Amino acid sequence: MNEGWIGATARAIRVAQVYMIPARRSQFEARVERAVAALKRATPSSTDDCAMRLLALRWGGAPKADVRSASRELLDLQRQDGGWSGNRYLKSDAFSTGTALYALHEAGTTASDPVYRRGISYLLSTQYPDGSWYVRSRSFKFQPYFESDFPFGHDQWISAAATAWAVIALAPAVQKTRPATAALR
Repeated sequence: MNEGWIGATARAIRVAQVYMIPARRSQFEARVERAVAALKRATPSSTDDCAMRLLALRWGGAPKADVRSASRELLDLQRQDGGWSGNRYLKSDAFSTGTALYALHEAGTTASDPVYRRGISYLLSTQYPDGSWYVRSRSFKFQPYFESDFPFGHDQWISAAATAWAVIALAPAVQKTRPATAALR
């Protein structure tokens, strides 16, 4: 469900920040700086690369101009249908759309932005009645199949991840409402 060093580096940056050993703070920060410098020079080759690079630059404290540039790269990959695809040869899907929207939101795009709204529309239009999203697996089948009870059989693992990303992407768009006063009594 990830495909290269860009995503792995992004996740490592986040883990280093969240689980930093206080006594080794300067070492962790230096490694994050080196990772951000490498990612600033990186050339993404997929939507996942673009989204993870954007997240890493944002989390790693890259200059705002670099974050804006990475956001633009990801925005440029949005399809006519409002979604994003894994790469230029695939159709839009919930996995790529969810990760793209999450990264854009983390970088400052609001859920009311027209680009974000188009992504939300795509997700809502492709959601199954049970609340899940289907994404066809792109991986080589090397592992023996077993049933997890998530829908979609052999495509259940990426579909489960896609459903998680879609929900994460939709969350900022949910209107927060206050409970009615009568309900509080």
